Amino acid sequence: MTQSKKILCMFVYSSLFLLIAYLHNASIGKWIDTHVYDFIFTSHSNVMTVIFLTVTYIGEVIGMVVLTIIIVALLTKYQYHSEALFLALTMILAGLSNPILKHIFNRERPDTMRLIDISGLSFPSGHAMGSTAFFGSICFIALRILKGKSKSFVIALSIIMILLICASRIYLGVHYPTDILAGILGGLFFLTLTQIILRKPLNLS
Repeated sequence: MTQSKKILCMFVYSSLFLLIAYLHNASIGKWIDTHVYDFIFTSHSNVMTVIFLTVTYIGEVIGMVVLTIIIVALLTKYQYHSEALFLALTMILAGLSNPILKHIFNRERPDTMRLIDISGLSFPSGHAMGSTAFFGSICFIALRILKGKSKSFVIALSIIMILLICASRIYLGVHYPTDILAGILGGLFFLTLTQIILRKPLNLS
């Protein structure tokens, strides 16, 4: 993907993010939140609760930090320095921006049907942004350094983890669906921004 296309993608991601931020209290935003909530809550079961509690802890700040350190260390050990820098920078940018965005938009979390206790603001979802940034980086790196079935497996697993972590936040009652959508867009934005910043080290067009 050329630099101009990456910039266009960033514009699209940020525009959709701002649109969701603008509409989340409007009727269409509330319609999305209500209907997705209802759909996910109908799937409540003991097994699903255990699964979502597990994956949501993977998406916590400490989980993302530990996984990032491990993967950066492995990439560095095997001489993939540019890829290690890419992952680290993407996670730093996403991690620092999320609390700033939360305080800008100042949206309270849902207060009904919570399965876990949590404080803080809701929009955009830090789990969605962090997991998209991390596992999206893993997909990008896998495309560059892996081949065959191992590449397909890592990419498929990464996409599944993003979906599970994002769904877990709605299932557990601590985020609105629009928080999740905005978080995913934020993660994609920083994935693209880091590619632009590290164009030369990554040898990108």
